[in-house]
Amino acid sequence: MYLPKTMKIMKRLIVIATILFFTAGYSVAQQNSFGLKAGLNFSSLPSTQMGATTDYIVSAFDDSYTGYHLGLFGIFVFRGGFFQPELLYTQTGRDMRIEFVSLEQEDEFFVQKYSHLVLPLHAGAKFGAFKISGAPVFSFLINNWNDLGIEESFEANLNKLTLGYQIGAGLQLGNLLLDLRYEGNFSKLGEGVSVGGQNIQFDTRPQQFIISLGFKF
Repeated sequence: MYLPKTMKIMKRLIVIATILFFTAGYSVAQQNSFGLKAGLNFSSLPSTQMGATTDYIVSAFDDSYTGYHLGLFGIFVFRGGFFQPELLYTQTGRDMRIEFVSLEQEDEFFVQKYSHLVLPLHAGAKFGAFKISGAPVFSFLINNWNDLGIEESFEANLNKLTLGYQIGAGLQLGNLLLDLRYEGNFSKLGEGVSVGGQNIQFDTRPQQFIISLGFKF
């Protein structure tokens, strides 16, 4: 669980960044611009995780899951560098398995999926067409669901707001942008799962490799 004070600080930063995202372009030079971007997210856990109760064993696999993202970005250029805030819809997932200890039922393999509204705030330097940057990343959980077909109630206990970071490099060729990034997390995605009224805890801190293509206006 994250502290209320941390939540307040995050919300203030997000409000400020959102205001900058939508208004800064109207008060700066013509070289600053907005655009659209989309791409793929390859998310995984550092290692396979497992939790158990007397009746169930749930595993979250470290295998890479391919998701996607799409949204808006702005580029605000200043001497020696740039600021690139983004507002993205992202969908990712994780391969999981549930084993039934006390029931004569076969193991169930399923995919737990997540959708987030993501706000990366990149700042970095440009060297001709090449650029490098880093950013804090705020992720708001929109929805989660799975394709698990069992009678027992199953629920993922997820945090509504998480904080992570990104580092990356890219190319800007005219109006086209290519970004390659790595994303890690400071906070957990959630506290685990509840199945059949029993809680199973996980320390899920997913990592992602992200590739995206953007077009600026």
